[in-house]
Amino acid sequence: MKTLIHNGILLTPTERIEGGWLLVNGGKIAAMGQGTTPAADRRIDAAGRFVAPGFIDLHAQGFRGYDLWDAADEDFLGATRQMAATGVTAAQASVDATEEVCRIMRPRIGRSSPHPTPLPRRGEGEHLAGGTRLVGLYFEMPFVSPARHGAIPLECIHPPSLELARRILEWSRGILTMITIAPELPGALDLVRLFRAASGPCGPVVAALGHTSATYDQAVAGIAAGMTHCTHLFNAMPGMLHRRPGPVGALLTDPNVSVEVICDGVHLHPAAVRIAIACKGTAKTCLITDCVSGRRGRVIDGAPRLEDGTIAGSVLSMDRAVANCMKFAGVSLEQAVEMAALSPARAVGCDRAKGSLAPGKDADVILFDGGVNVSLTMIGGEVVCGR
Repeated sequence: MKTLIHNGILLTPTERIEGGWLLVNGGKIAAMGQGTTPAADRRIDAAGRFVAPGFIDLHAQGFRGYDLWDAADEDFLGATRQMAATGVTAAQASVDATEEVCRIMRPRIGRSSPHPTPLPRRGEGEHLAGGTRLVGLYFEMPFVSPARHGAIPLECIHPPSLELARRILEWSRGILTMITIAPELPGALDLVRLFRAASGPCGPVVAALGHTSATYDQAVAGIAAGMTHCTHLFNAMPGMLHRRPGPVGALLTDPNVSVEVICDGVHLHPAAVRIAIACKGTAKTCLITDCVSGRRGRVIDGAPRLEDGTIAGSVLSMDRAVANCMKFAGVSLEQAVEMAALSPARAVGCDRAKGSLAPGKDADVILFDGGVNVSLTMIGGEVVCGR
């Protein structure tokens, strides 16, 4: 069935198409243009709203009362539906690197619902069949610095070990997309090379630098060994000083490394967001939420926190991250959308299929107004949220 979204403002990486239309067929974008519209079986009037690629959250643990690793499919679907309502069409699930978690998550990767058939509708125009699709798993532990563990329990942290790394790769074969490693730890660079040689659902597993006490030289060595991404830049790492630039200095000055920023106004000062974008550009800056379910911690001053006050994730949504990024950094809507969609897709290697509006790409499409209030989310050509 062909679906036409018309009378909208299409956002592409290079232009804004007023009065544009987008044709979807077989779960893919078939064509797009301006003016006279093609025939279609179903028509969706965008009514002057923005038509954009779905957001891709590289760092999500849970959302609005649900954890992505919940064993119950109903709870998992609760998280993905809530995420889809904020414009997220694809995400990495940040989960524990255990055999049991991998067993639970494996059937959920790449699918809008773990069920073989769609669930019933909840009401007219609103689907229960699923929400955000997971592109893969993201392990933020165990090979990180105990001195920079943040909210990660110390008992979940282990020294770099080829034996443990091989077991993790066995459990997560084909579903792991990214792992965080502190490059200064003894044996860490061997692990970087090991994980980079492994294949995930989008390509080689991405080794991300984060939760680290590395010096500038140690961070540079990690990048040289194959690290291509940074876990939440500035957070859980030493700050940059003029004589000791540390990992931040290495990350900001290497053009081949992408970085994550959390635009909730709590994790980062707006000036830090501006600095990151000024150094990395929109192509290498990825907006993330680091969102959690919120079930286990207290939300104080805008973020979940442990008893000692340590920030433990966020309650940020991607639609608010986009709006905040424009406010904090003074970027355009097109630039903010790139950092929420195409840049994350590039970082994990799924940009040939996702991240922008172009014929042949997955029909992951969202509609929103000038305040980035999402009113419709389409994943793989199916409307999963909105009317």
